[in-house]
Amino acid sequence: MVRTAEAHGVEVAVIGLGPVGITLCNLLADMGVSTVGIDAAADVYALPRAIGMDHEVMRVFQQIGLAGALAPHVGAYRRSEYRAADGGLLRLLDSPPEPWPLSWPPYLTFVQPELERCLRARLADRPGVRLRAGVELTGIETPETPVLTLRDTASGQTETLRPRFVVGCDGGNSFVRRSLGIGFEDLDFDEPWLVVDMIVDGPVDGLPETNVQYCDPARPHTHVIGPGGLRRWEFMMLPGEDPAGMNREERIWDLLSPWLKPGQARLWRSATYRFHALVARDWRRGRVFLAGDACHMTPPFLAQGMVQGVKDAANLAWKLAAVLREGRAEPLLDSYQAERRPLVREVIAITKGLGRIICERDPDAAAARNARMLAELAAGQGRVVRQNLFPPIADGLIARLPDGTPAPGAGLPCPQPWVVTGTGGRQRLDDVAGHGFRLLLRAGGTLSPAAQAAARGLGITVQAIARDRAEPALIAEEHGLLNGWLDGHGADAVLVRPDHVVFGTSASDAGLRAMLDQLRAQLG
Repeated sequence: MVRTAEAHGVEVAVIGLGPVGITLCNLLADMGVSTVGIDAAADVYALPRAIGMDHEVMRVFQQIGLAGALAPHVGAYRRSEYRAADGGLLRLLDSPPEPWPLSWPPYLTFVQPELERCLRARLADRPGVRLRAGVELTGIETPETPVLTLRDTASGQTETLRPRFVVGCDGGNSFVRRSLGIGFEDLDFDEPWLVVDMIVDGPVDGLPETNVQYCDPARPHTHVIGPGGLRRWEFMMLPGEDPAGMNREERIWDLLSPWLKPGQARLWRSATYRFHALVARDWRRGRVFLAGDACHMTPPFLAQGMVQGVKDAANLAWKLAAVLREGRAEPLLDSYQAERRPLVREVIAITKGLGRIICERDPDAAAARNARMLAELAAGQGRVVRQNLFPPIADGLIARLPDGTPAPGAGLPCPQPWVVTGTGGRQRLDDVAGHGFRLLLRAGGTLSPAAQAAARGLGITVQAIARDRAEPALIAEEHGLLNGWLDGHGADAVLVRPDHVVFGTSASDAGLRAMLDQLRAQLG
């Protein structure tokens, strides 16, 4: 028996309910978009895969009201040390000290199954969104007016669904991507690794207190500290080694013997993977989009896989809502690929470069690498702030100067300081200013009431923020982060998009009006 659900019942179908897909469902539900989330698995995958996320991702989870629920499943992300085979320090990857730019620690660890359960639980009984686990997508036709064929994995019953838009968040082996005939651009990284997750129940002498990238040509390997007792090791597989043999428990304990003995920890999961560097050539066909691993695969050396996928979701969600709820023209959706693909490609290239450092197996080349990195360390260049590695959005929906270059600050995540309101309450700025388009002003700045009114006329929230509590204002920063950021960009105001990305900055009425004209034109 085949049932048909027509387009008016579902505006967006999200295929795949891993972290990216279920985050997208939450964002769309909050924006009033009728959504169905579909996944062939009957439940959350019970073992961890991703383990790291950054402050921009945590800000998205804050936006959908999950920061408190996630707290028990999130931990600090320790600094990463690159060490030679003899244990010598080669490089430090670190985070900036407090006060943090987005008020969240710049990098965090988490337990993926619990993260996904929190994201799903938030949608339980929520109007306008339906999660359908145990339902497999078996066909997709006419991407300009998508028709989906679904099969219930328990009963075998099939049905067709005609949503207005489809987003494939269905992983590296994406059925959606393959059905559309979209290929990958190969960025030339293909390495087999064994990933081992252990639960350490108590103190163990000799365990590293930081994350470590062991740049050992005999066998490159990695150690990561997760929340609670979770510890992850990743071991590069050598030529001739068999994945099944590497996954045997006795072999795992042999590899872990420098740190652990049986009885000191419990094996939670082990799996062999091929780490790839790939980016899909197209992220959209008609009204069908790709997000997350379905359109990019990143080696794990900077923990960017899920991070970039959630940023895909945040970027696409508000644009879909703008088309569906505000009547914006569909060409707005072209900015999704224009913004995300070149940025992700660069992130993958940066990650691949670090991976090449770690994965070097030629002893002579490794010795030359060590000498170079030790010289950099001695010259004071061996400590790298992780967040400084990544580029801003440089294409798409951002303000530009008359010469076509991005406006100062455009494409960066807008700072989110801790603020104090008139009632004395301490909050993160987004929880006060909201999550749509907002214009954040320096209190007592130069922008006139008429220019601010022009922004409000476009539906933009306008909020003045004082540098500190000594200034008279309803909202004041605790540490002057945003006002300091405005100083650094020579601006009195910043226009922020719903995904927390800076559209542009302005120091004058004329500059603000020009920026608003660009926004109006780009939104269609």
